[in-house]
Amino acid sequence: MDKISKIVNEASRRRVLATTALYVVAAWATIQVADLAIEAGLLRWTLRNVFVATFLGFPVALVVAWFYDITRKGIVRTAPAGAPASFDSSLGRRDYALLTSLAATWALALFLVYTPAPVDRSIAILPFENRGHDPQGADLAFGIRLDLQTQLETLQDVKVIASTSVENIDIDLPVAVMAEKLGTAFILKGTVERVLGTVRVSVTLVDVQRDEQAFSSSWDRQLDLASLFDIRDDIASLITSSLRAELSPQDLERFQARQTESFAAHQAYLLGRKRMARRATDSLAEAVDYFQQAIELDPDYARAWVGLAESSYLHMLYSSLSEEEWLPRVEAAIKRARELDRFSGEAYAISAVVQHMYYNNDVAAERDFRQALELNPNYATAHQWYGAFLGSDGRKEESLAHRRKALELDPLSANINVVVGNSLQDTGRFDEAMAHYRKAIEIDPALPASYERIADIHRFAFGRLDEAVTWQRQGISRDPSEPRGSVYLGAIYLDLGDSVEAERWFNRTPLADALMEVVFLHRGEFAKSVEIAKENIQGWSGAPYTLANLRNHDLRAGRAAEARARYERGYPELFGDKVPVIRRSNYEVAIDMALVLVGTGESDRANLLLERSFEYVQTILRLGINGYGISDVLIYALQGKPDAALTALRQAVDEGWRFNWWYYLEHDPNLESIRTRPEFQTILEEIKTEMAAQLARVRDMDAAGQLEPIADP
Repeated sequence: MDKISKIVNEASRRRVLATTALYVVAAWATIQVADLAIEAGLLRWTLRNVFVATFLGFPVALVVAWFYDITRKGIVRTAPAGAPASFDSSLGRRDYALLTSLAATWALALFLVYTPAPVDRSIAILPFENRGHDPQGADLAFGIRLDLQTQLETLQDVKVIASTSVENIDIDLPVAVMAEKLGTAFILKGTVERVLGTVRVSVTLVDVQRDEQAFSSSWDRQLDLASLFDIRDDIASLITSSLRAELSPQDLERFQARQTESFAAHQAYLLGRKRMARRATDSLAEAVDYFQQAIELDPDYARAWVGLAESSYLHMLYSSLSEEEWLPRVEAAIKRARELDRFSGEAYAISAVVQHMYYNNDVAAERDFRQALELNPNYATAHQWYGAFLGSDGRKEESLAHRRKALELDPLSANINVVVGNSLQDTGRFDEAMAHYRKAIEIDPALPASYERIADIHRFAFGRLDEAVTWQRQGISRDPSEPRGSVYLGAIYLDLGDSVEAERWFNRTPLADALMEVVFLHRGEFAKSVEIAKENIQGWSGAPYTLANLRNHDLRAGRAAEARARYERGYPELFGDKVPVIRRSNYEVAIDMALVLVGTGESDRANLLLERSFEYVQTILRLGINGYGISDVLIYALQGKPDAALTALRQAVDEGWRFNWWYYLEHDPNLESIRTRPEFQTILEEIKTEMAAQLARVRDMDAAGQLEPIADP
């Protein structure tokens, strides 16, 4: 107790207690003034910064008070208790070193506190609430929000959460919870009230990190397009100011641009965007119609041309429409959109897809993708499509990075969760992929692709075709008129050994007649299969499996030269004197073609194709929807390496490969050199037995009513 009393008395003598009291009062006053300055926007610190600064300064003040006094002569050392009158209080080297250290510590603390943290310029624009009684008010609220979203997405300095995610969020959640789910620092709320010929728009921007309003404003205007664009521009300016975003001259030019003066054209455009977002066959057809209406009302409306290009492409893809009819429409719309708006990132993105998918012009495709993202870094769909492009080029990690960026911009998009899962499949992370597919189902149970991709994992990676059937049927039930799901299910039934059921599913699609090629092949009715193949090759000269079917027919008849000519028409890049470039789009064809070249006496070229193809398959995975399956087995067999071929086949089967097993093991002449080997026959019987058991399970589930019921298309 005496020691404590001595310490307290000594602290009092050295004025430490008085310094403490004065420091507390000064700190309190500083915090009050800082709070007012921060609220008024005069100080860029946060209140937390001020608290930290005063807290760190407190021990420094105590140390100085204990060792030193401040007098009229300056800073002197405090004399110890009982020191003689002759005590020298002047500062020595140690004192200067201590004071310098304290000053440096204090300066460093101030620097760390004063340096502002990087500003998180991310924003989510929630769906605007329709406050009026006019039933058209909902479309008006949707349009105002979408216009604002589209304008802000082009900014380089701002991260804008995509519409898909904000439309999927529960707006009754607390703001902080919504911000966490969406990955954003700011949330904009809005209301729209339409009364006769006027409109009232009110918005509030919430700074989630500070838990306060950044601004709140309202506009009352006449209901016309010019007024709506003015309101949009005002809101955008307030947002960029609050986020302290830096606008480039290009940003300013885009802000000032008015895409159309026609209110009716703009309304048709917005309805088209609304329908296109659903990504279903019926809604895509409606979207095409709305965009065409917008163009008829205003032929110079660039965004309507972009919408027409994108919706026409998706409609062609989802509904398996004729490329000869629809692709020219897509290209014409892209061309017109780019003529009208050189800043349209969306137009460059869809152009890149066309260049890659239909012309194999990957140089032009990559150039357009990069341009699209430079013009619109917040365009999640462009990141998604670019990721698909990179994946097809074997750049798996780059692909995954862009698709993850798309997910960052659109975290509650079921579709983007699916494509991230696809990239994870390509890297062999099937469990992670499955988690993203299940997340997509949680977000949007109506999206067919989520169920179908789970079916793909069971089919292409796990060898569980019975499980694939259950998931594929769930996907089809969400959009019975979409033909691809029925095509995939028919193919699964072929692998299970049931060509009757396969034919039934194929008959639900516009491709039924063409698909009978593979059904007849499965049944061993080769003449019928070949007749259909001859018709199919007229529509697509590069169809790999049709080429292989016709190749097999020609080789049986000793017509290797005819088979060679057919391959050259479909894949001219694999012929000539140049070293062939093998990629995902042609490696299977190159392997099949090698057997033809042996038959025409071009063994050196055949060996080169096999060597290059083998190099390529070493860069991808065996399993998964984009896996190489048993391509290595085919190569070994064609190279005269039967032991290596059988070893690789056993490995593939044990790992889970089952895709198209009946064709490869029972019909493909590439494997003729090992087909009679006992090891081969053992593997074949194993798979037949397993497929029979899986088919029996599927039939039992069907009889018990456990499979998803599916309406007629």
